[in-house]
Amino acid sequence: MRKAILLCSLFALLGGFLQAQQTKVTGKVTDANGNALEGVSVSIKGKSAGAVTNSVGEFSIAATTGQTLVFSSVGLVSKELAVTGNALQVKMEASNATLSEVVVVGYGQQRKATLTGSVVTLKQEDLTKRQVATASNLLQGLAPGVTVQQQSGRPGADGASIRIRGLGSIYAGQSPLIMVDGVVSGFDMIDPNAIESITILKDAASTAIYGARAANGVVLVKTKRAKGKGVQVSYNAFLTKQDATAIPERTTAVEHMELSNLAEQNRTGNPNAFLFTQALIDKYKSTPANNLDVIDTDWLKLLLSNTGLMQNHNVTINSAGDNTNIFASVTYLNQQGLIPNNSHQRYDIRFNPDFKLNEKLSINGVLNINSAKTIAPSTGSPEFIIRQAIGLPAVGGGIYGPGMYGTAGQTNNRNPLAMAEAAGTSVSKNNSMLTKVGFNYKPVNNLEIEGYWAREFWTPNGKTFVKNVDIYVPNLVTLGYDKVGVWPGTTSLGESYSTNVRTTYLAQATWSKRFGANAIKLLGGAQTEEFTYSGISASRTGFLNPNQPYLSLGSGNLNNGGSAYETALAGFYARLNYNYDDKYFLEVNGRYDGSSRFSQVLKKQWGFFPSASAGWIFSKEKFFSGLSNIITFGKLRGSWGVLGNQALPEIYPFAVNFGTSTYSNPINGTNTYINNINTLGYALLDAPNPSITWEQSEQANIAVDLTIKNNLTFTAEIYRRKVDQMLLSRPIPNYVGLNAPFVNAGSMENRGWELSANYKKALSSKVKLDVTAMLSDVRNKVLTLPGVPFLDGGSIRTAPQQALWSYFGYQAIGYFADSNDVKNSPVQFGTAWSSSPTVGSKPGDVKYADISGPDGKPDGKVDSYDRTFIGNNFPRYEYSLNLNLSIGNLDISIFGQGVGMRNNYYSGTGAVPFASSDFAASLLKMHKDYWTPSNPNARFPRLLPSGSGGNNYVASSQWIRDASYFRLKNVNIAYRFPASWFKKTGMPLTGAKIYVSGQNLLTFTKAWDGFDPEINNANAEFYPLMRTMTVGVNINF
Repeated sequence: MRKAILLCSLFALLGGFLQAQQTKVTGKVTDANGNALEGVSVSIKGKSAGAVTNSVGEFSIAATTGQTLVFSSVGLVSKELAVTGNALQVKMEASNATLSEVVVVGYGQQRKATLTGSVVTLKQEDLTKRQVATASNLLQGLAPGVTVQQQSGRPGADGASIRIRGLGSIYAGQSPLIMVDGVVSGFDMIDPNAIESITILKDAASTAIYGARAANGVVLVKTKRAKGKGVQVSYNAFLTKQDATAIPERTTAVEHMELSNLAEQNRTGNPNAFLFTQALIDKYKSTPANNLDVIDTDWLKLLLSNTGLMQNHNVTINSAGDNTNIFASVTYLNQQGLIPNNSHQRYDIRFNPDFKLNEKLSINGVLNINSAKTIAPSTGSPEFIIRQAIGLPAVGGGIYGPGMYGTAGQTNNRNPLAMAEAAGTSVSKNNSMLTKVGFNYKPVNNLEIEGYWAREFWTPNGKTFVKNVDIYVPNLVTLGYDKVGVWPGTTSLGESYSTNVRTTYLAQATWSKRFGANAIKLLGGAQTEEFTYSGISASRTGFLNPNQPYLSLGSGNLNNGGSAYETALAGFYARLNYNYDDKYFLEVNGRYDGSSRFSQVLKKQWGFFPSASAGWIFSKEKFFSGLSNIITFGKLRGSWGVLGNQALPEIYPFAVNFGTSTYSNPINGTNTYINNINTLGYALLDAPNPSITWEQSEQANIAVDLTIKNNLTFTAEIYRRKVDQMLLSRPIPNYVGLNAPFVNAGSMENRGWELSANYKKALSSKVKLDVTAMLSDVRNKVLTLPGVPFLDGGSIRTAPQQALWSYFGYQAIGYFADSNDVKNSPVQFGTAWSSSPTVGSKPGDVKYADISGPDGKPDGKVDSYDRTFIGNNFPRYEYSLNLNLSIGNLDISIFGQGVGMRNNYYSGTGAVPFASSDFAASLLKMHKDYWTPSNPNARFPRLLPSGSGGNNYVASSQWIRDASYFRLKNVNIAYRFPASWFKKTGMPLTGAKIYVSGQNLLTFTKAWDGFDPEINNANAEFYPLMRTMTVGVNINF
């Protein structure tokens, strides 16, 4: 009995001793590169107690010295460490590098292996191979389901449009929400050198937490912050030569004259008709061009004379210590255009500090200052000026000497070279500054509180001064040049200035806990955003001194204007993540948003936007063990959610909208001026709609992720995106005297699928291969347009059961072969066969199909009933292939991107022979493939002069062309100098890289000659995209 009591006492003392040794064990978990790992499970071996690492990889758990901690997560090799009483630094190796990645998601981070939504992350190494001026052009071809189209190569305006999973609205915003370091921003205001990663959120599960602004997807940009240890300084620079990817080839003066005569003969039916005498043509053939009596001007060569150089210089400082980390960056960009008087400069300064005050509290910040200046001609956009150069005939004189500009023989004396370099300058400036201050506080285990205040302001301002240019013509008597007038005839000055301020407040808390095989993570927060705008403008005409562009010195009419508005947005959001056994995953998101764009009285300001998603790693199931040596990872996931779109075309559509308007004469439409001041009136402009609310987008997504033998990853996704409460503008009677209000009435859907695959393999110790392929498609369809049978816009029509903004016109079925063909075919547009050369259709004219009539059946004539849908220009079957090969210190990257189905409608100047509404046009080399009896399958109908093309040039499939293409988008070859080389030479460098790169190198397409298939505007009013060759260097100190 005594021994038993003694033994019990001993066990009690021992238990107390062991209990006394239990303590709080802390530490940090990182990957092989030292990056913090969030979501790693930390448990005591043989016990149910556990913890989960937070956003910076830190953990805290109660354990006893001698016990073993187990660290595990999907995609990582599990690790066991004994508790020693000291803080633990745990470095984990990836079992699958892709799955172990930590990606940025809405208001947080997640491991890629546990994601249940559709998320694509582009890392720094994916982005640095392309040397571009604007960040949006980095995305093209790198994410399935993300359509990126660059529409211009103009300096300062060469950004791309971004559409995620199709088109989301008719009148409301189409673009995704762009968040830079958690703050709303414009994509092309970001310096590409400062980007660490870009995450694209595509489905409702990943975007619903952004609520009323997430209907078109979300793009999260994370800028660089200091990492590692010590101080590193880097210098990055590149020099780029730019030229056009495609430019139409013009006809010569002789070709223009001969073909003009042929067109006149076709118009009149007189084989002897002419516009240019044969003697003049013969003289041009026998005499070299001399700018006097023989003029042969290549307007495009004359205008596009610049080399288009672009240079970029960037210096970064990365200073990392135990408690203070600072990343600083300075960048200068200078981009010259292809035409004179056209350039863009940008200065960017970034300062990203992080301070750890103690184990619980840290603060961070962002300071970004940006200054941009763009110079362009003042008498029209560069696109408009290039259009003149494409269309003007070569018989007009370009320039005869310094300041002596010729004319193409037009009454308006227009000269594209003079417009570009001598008729004045438009200067646009934009200065911006973003300030952000944030904190991160961990009061107790598993709880993290963070927040920030941010303010961004930017001040766009512009000054456009139009000067007169002297116009000359040759004098064949004096063999000199006589001044015949000026262009444009009126001098003018316009100035504008605006201020934009966006202020954001955010606070959120995250709590995470593991209970055995169960892991829970809760996130909740609130956010407010206020935006204010104010702007003024003024203009005046009649300036006597071209060197004094000041409004006070104008003598003509004075106009001025101004506007201001403010908006606000508030939201409360929450997310629940549940993880069972690292195998089953559930995520629920919700956001309750309020917007000032809707009526408070009718309680339309607030809306709730939920989403739910689930994932199942089926490769961890026992029944799958037989395939685990082949398929090393397999996950099935699905999501559903409802999102909002508050990007309405009006600021206060629910309210009565008064405004000022100039008074114009109802007889001739001219404005009324009193004492040279434009007379204004004050009136109700737009009919209000107090019931208007946000468009709603319901989205569903199903996907599977596979990894085969740890080398090949594959993802397949299908989705449906349905938009309800879509804005429409229903017509109202003219006598109301107001613009029709927008109403929530229509509906539309996008259905699509996405495939992507990546193969990584170390072929040897020095040779590594990385190949990525992508293919995706989305089909758009308008479902309903209540109260509106269709929406027309020239050659474009939007109607139920058709794709948004489809081409609408006649179905061309070739050309009339002869007179009998004309007589025996349906009457076209009410004009029967006539022997008159100027009446009715003729051989060589476009022949259209009779497909319908008033009763829906062919009726023997071609009229408006025969119009049908003939194409759509939204890209289908987008694909890309990215090959990366490393051989020792040599890196080779080849990237191709394309579109499998797309139409472009070509019309107007440049596309149509002799076509122009505002000047005497010529034709292009490709137009020489015109119809004749011996060339019945020509590309173009018989030639006719400007304004005489008749029915040949109506909207029809004749002018629809296949704009699918494949483009060798980028080739990059880089050499990294070995670090040992610098040590041997004694140079104070830690690394260096030189590279050459080419962008838009080759394009394979069926589009018309000289027209880039990526550009939508196909009437020759475009600024060509740039083909670039770049030499660059990266140096690290």
